[in-house]
Amino acid sequence: MLRTMSNVFESPALTFEIISKCSTTKARASILKLPHGPVSLPIFQPVATQASLKGLTPDQLARTGCNLCLNNTYHLGLKPGQEVLEKIGGAHKLQGWRGNILTDSGG
Repeated sequence: MLRTMSNVFESPALTFEIISKCSTTKARASILKLPHGPVSLPIFQPVATQASLKGLTPDQLARTGCNLCLNNTYHLGLKPGQEVLEKIGGAHKLQGWRGNILTDSGG
């Protein structure tokens, strides 16, 4: 169930709060509160293909202030596969990332 209070939208999994809105462009600054910490939006969001960042380590990414990484579930399903992910303990452990992970289906 989605609950709204003026500029705050809540569900069991997340809270989205609009902090500021441009009256001309309708652009928004907001905070997305997720299980692994809050994310200030808008954000440059890196993509970890097959749960692997390219060009940065997870610690280097965290030092930039980024707390959100995109994984592609289609690629993860192909390699390493669901069974391996479960044995490892999930995508966070596989990639050594303590921040939030957003997934898409890709393909």
